[in-house]
Amino acid sequence: MLKAVSRQTVKLYWNIGKTISQKIAKEDWGNNVVEKLAKDLQFEFPGIKGFSARNIWRMKSFYDTYSKNEKLTPLVAEIGWVQNCIIIEKVKDDLEREFYIKKIKEMGWSKLDLLDKINQNFYGNQLLTQNNFKTTITEDLKGRVAWEFVDDYNIELVSPDKPFEEKELENGIVNNIVKFLTEMGGNFAFVGRQFKLEYREKEYFVDLMFFNFTLNCYVVFELKAREFDPRDLGQLQMYLLATNQTIKKPEFNATIGILICKDKDRTVVEYLLQNQNQPMGVATYNQYKNFTDLPKELAKYLPNEQEIIKRLSDLKID
Repeated sequence: MLKAVSRQTVKLYWNIGKTISQKIAKEDWGNNVVEKLAKDLQFEFPGIKGFSARNIWRMKSFYDTYSKNEKLTPLVAEIGWVQNCIIIEKVKDDLEREFYIKKIKEMGWSKLDLLDKINQNFYGNQLLTQNNFKTTITEDLKGRVAWEFVDDYNIELVSPDKPFEEKELENGIVNNIVKFLTEMGGNFAFVGRQFKLEYREKEYFVDLMFFNFTLNCYVVFELKAREFDPRDLGQLQMYLLATNQTIKKPEFNATIGILICKDKDRTVVEYLLQNQNQPMGVATYNQYKNFTDLPKELAKYLPNEQEIIKRLSDLKID
């Protein structure tokens, strides 16, 4: 019921914005006319919020922003008016707008959730992910896996400026597991820490084991409180093999591995990942969590527009 009301409200504001835009273009309407219209609407619909002059100008901006974009026009009615206003004001790229609109629909983000994601540059953080999924994931999963991981994870540490061991990094995630799961999109379930696997008469202990419902697979997280080392991928390969051979059920998809480290040479990581035959990625933690804009030095690693469009087309909105 609430969703239906919200949808009708957005459609009403769209039509008002369309009328204002056309009147300004054809009849040279100005501030005085809009102010009068606002008062007339408030008088006609007493007690109903949303008809201030400021909000009416937002309606015009809303219509002007999306009226020429045939792809986004039908999507904007699927999210709330407040979220639409935030996206218009804070996001200037249509591809990024499409991403946030679809994510709101998929994840049910509130106003505060959306503001937090935009301020953390969640969109850019997901575009920058380094993995080998193109060659190791089945075709039916490629669209779904594109937006499940990020390039840099926000992990709360007690003393982030002091040297620490992997155990403290693990504690930082586990002690704030609800927040961590939320930041990962809500499709993950926490299975366990130091998760024991017995394979070929040996014991292996996975730092963090998750299960992803969208991908229907286990996800192994291996943590390193230091810079990436090529040997880390060999260790991760072993954990993936052990998981697939011991606890993975036949109906599950192949296990995915994510190595989280303090820093990485992106060129080296990109090269090494292409030589791995199991699905895995390499990410960092707390490298640019407070940046409101994408670091300029990372911009060159973003995928091209065609690749972004392809990813967005696989991000479903029902």
